[in-house]
Amino acid sequence: MSDEAIKEVLAEERKFLHDISNHIVVAHGMATFVLRSIKENVNVEPKEIERLEKSIEAINKMTDLLKERRTILHNKSE
Repeated sequence: MSDEAIKEVLAEERKFLHDISNHIVVAHGMATFVLRSIKENVNVEPKEIERLEKSIEAINKMTDLLKERRTILHNKSE
């Protein structure tokens, strides 16, 4: 693969990571907002709160993976 082709692939992956990161940030913010709201509602089952907390943990793990991938891409771009 030529240097130009490699640079193009890296640029496309960086754009993809940027785009997916934006959606993850929105999902994390909304889930955190909803979690705060339902914790104040006495009619919500603890299991429902636990499920939402697990989804937020999963979002945090995706964010960490994206950060790691960005670091790898950055190092390959140099």
